[in-house]
Amino acid sequence: MSYKRDQLKLKKRKRTSAKLSFDENKEINVAVKTGKTLIGTKSVIRELSMGDLKLLILASNAPKQVVDKINLLNSCLEKPVPIFISKNSSWDLGAVCAKPFWVTTVGILKEGSSGILKVIK
Repeated sequence: MSYKRDQLKLKKRKRTSAKLSFDENKEINVAVKTGKTLIGTKSVIRELSMGDLKLLILASNAPKQVVDKINLLNSCLEKPVPIFISKNSSWDLGAVCAKPFWVTTVGILKEGSSGILKVIK
């Protein structure tokens, strides 16, 4: 292929691997399917008082009373549970968890084959 004097050769774009980026929705979905999770505010608060949770995920539009109650219980623990505020609303978080209803809180007991605990680090 010959180039004329005024034409420039286009450089090829360097492709980046998709595995390097963290996809929050995919990791939550994999954790719900392969791991052991709790869905719902009542069950998460009950388990939070026992101290077995590894991660707590809250929807972006979680009610203030729920957030305050979880923060109060979490501050009373010897080893506080990390809290991750999702970018998803409660309706979107329900869809990510494959549930046909709103989900405000998700508690992760065992992450299964997902890398959701990377958000802690």
